[in-house]
Amino acid sequence: MNTEYLQFNEYGLKTAGELIRKGELVAFPTETVYGLGANAYDVSAVKSTFTAKGRPSDNPLIVHIYDKKQIGEIAREISSDAEKVIDVLLPDSLTVVLPKKDSVDSCITAGLDTVAIRMPKSVEARAFLKAANVPVTAPSANISGRPSPTAWQRVKEDMDGKIAAVLCGSPCDVGIESTVLDLSREQPLILRPGAVTAERISDVLCKTVNVLNDPNSKVNSPGVRYKHYAPKIPMVLNVDGNADKLCGYYDELVKQGLRPVLLVEKPSLYGLRSVKSIGDTDEEVARNLFENLRLLEEKYDYIIASFSSKTPFAQSILNRLVRSAGHNLI
Repeated sequence: MNTEYLQFNEYGLKTAGELIRKGELVAFPTETVYGLGANAYDVSAVKSTFTAKGRPSDNPLIVHIYDKKQIGEIAREISSDAEKVIDVLLPDSLTVVLPKKDSVDSCITAGLDTVAIRMPKSVEARAFLKAANVPVTAPSANISGRPSPTAWQRVKEDMDGKIAAVLCGSPCDVGIESTVLDLSREQPLILRPGAVTAERISDVLCKTVNVLNDPNSKVNSPGVRYKHYAPKIPMVLNVDGNADKLCGYYDELVKQGLRPVLLVEKPSLYGLRSVKSIGDTDEEVARNLFENLRLLEEKYDYIIASFSSKTPFAQSILNRLVRSAGHNLI
């Protein structure tokens, strides 16, 4: 397949929308990561998403919309809690899980009775979704298990020749996937943490919002069951910022003939070793995380990462780092 690279302009949006309605796959920008879009009403198109990504079919997809009114086309019922979240927090980097209508095919929900719905904060994403004029399923636009793409050039690396088009918009501002909030139950539960924190949601609902601690125990959320975000080279993670420990690990790898790199919070502590800043703020760490992993895997044999921030948002970043490292902690 010849993948078309569309500029983000009137022609590009029109073309991208037409391709979606014809059943083709189009990658598009959001504020979190680039998504791989398919017409949610076209079962064949949705199923082709799994093939393009190499994604397991029992991993649910998120349905993206540009207008809150579209939620009623997809969800069977909207609780009072869901209404509050939708009214106050959307659009944002937040996905809500609600009981699904029968018209939502089981290939989208992995056979579950719930559907994940997202209205992106990104103006570019909503412009694309409006041009498509149908609900759009969209996992991250990368090969399954790889670091998610936050620029169209990274989409090209994984998807060129596999999809009809890439809508080349801006780099992603947030950099990690949306918070997934299950509102199909009486007690709100975050299935996947993201930039919209439990504290922020709790303030809106005036009740406790729990966070799922064991992703392997649930399958009703996109992006929580299988290996994710992994670079092509081995990676370990440290969460206490102990520079001596990190230097010792680095030096041992060098003795083994490897070319490691330190991805850390305070590069000045590591002397002449190969080092890259992970970021000075949580927001900077999140925005650059997946891009850093892709850049470093091209030059080195081993990534030694360190992240010790303890803020609410940091927990969402840590979730990605732990999975990128395959739960290998030092």
